[in-house]
Amino acid sequence: MQNIQRQQTILLLLALDGKVFSKTLKQRFNVSDNIICNDMIYLEKAGLLKRIEAGAIAVEECLETEEK
Repeated sequence: MQNIQRQQTILLLLALDGKVFSKTLKQRFNVSDNIICNDMIYLEKAGLLKRIEAGAIAVEECLETEEK
């Protein structure tokens, strides 16, 4: 799977669940931790997600948490 396809799938999963976990993504895509980390760094820099310790949350989820 190419980077763009994997990143689009990560965003789709975020849209469905509001969060994703690095370990789950690693297993789903059969890639290394570094690849998942790089994907999430790229998507975070683009403002599409917020990285957390074990994975990432949707930007909307992040905004709701900060407002509380």
